[in-house]
Amino acid sequence: MLLYTTLLAASLVGPLQTGPGPKTKSKPATAPTAAPGPAAPTPGVQSVKAAKALGAGATVTVRGVVSNGPELGALRFVQDGETGLALYALPTRVPGYDELKTGDSLQVTGQLKNYNGLLEMDPITTVRKISSGRPLHPLKVPVKQASSAFVEANEGRLLEITGVTKITTAGGAPVETLAANSNFLLDGDKSAPLRVTNSSTGPTGVIDAAVPKGETFDVRGVLSQYSPSGTGGYQLLPRLASDFVRGGNLPRITAEPVPIGTTNQGFTLEYTTLYPGDTRVKYGPSATELTEQLVEEGFSTQHRITVDGLQPGTTYYVQVSSRNASGTATAAPVPIITGGRKKR
Repeated sequence: MLLYTTLLAASLVGPLQTGPGPKTKSKPATAPTAAPGPAAPTPGVQSVKAAKALGAGATVTVRGVVSNGPELGALRFVQDGETGLALYALPTRVPGYDELKTGDSLQVTGQLKNYNGLLEMDPITTVRKISSGRPLHPLKVPVKQASSAFVEANEGRLLEITGVTKITTAGGAPVETLAANSNFLLDGDKSAPLRVTNSSTGPTGVIDAAVPKGETFDVRGVLSQYSPSGTGGYQLLPRLASDFVRGGNLPRITAEPVPIGTTNQGFTLEYTTLYPGDTRVKYGPSATELTEQLVEEGFSTQHRITVDGLQPGTTYYVQVSSRNASGTATAAPVPIITGGRKKR
């Protein structure tokens, strides 16, 4: 299979305007003035499922929650309660597009296009962010039934494949770390491919992340498609290292932390765990310098914690975790920016 990200960039060179449009002569002052024609209708907001049913060439407006940030490059996926849709904005970015991140609620308008089986919005004309910190609810499917989830109805949707025991190469050999621009298989199943892009880098990225060993784990990712024939070719795109969720009797973080409120001096985070545990957060100036920690001892599966006393307009790296008698489950650090302007 040709590299997905390379083909995406290569396919998006649009027609160029080579000269000015035709000029017209001005009318005499005595000529009657033509009545203005009706304004072009604004596309109504549709569900993602209804918009996708219109197919390539349709201009649509949808609302939903963004399921990934720049860790998938120029791709963003948006989903509602039924399904998801790919968004693509290269080479010309739309204002507000680059800033979209996981948990953002938005309204977006653009034209649908078929790219090797993947229905995506390209070009995008407008992006309007409505709110942030919205929870995402992945569709959970046991790995033994993964093939039933890798279907057109779930294209663009966040999935969580549960009970995985290993990640293998296409030939079935187990792998210990994940490489960029590479294809893998969940439990060696050729009907459940995993694709690592070249954009998820750094300490929180998928690239070079270790595959859990000696235990079952879950794998989260957005279901994409690459098939020149237009059929099949579905592949799961993990976003961050935290999408490989360890199992066992640990609290197990099932929804990554999202800020539900930000002030000049801090922010409030929410996240969930499968089993009850306490609520913990470490934070600091970088992903490797988490110098401060807060702990709330009450056990819960719905976690909320507030960090304050911070500098305005400053990026902090935040790592949440939860501990119970079985051990501690920890998410990868994520950057969060406080409100206001940074002090000079």
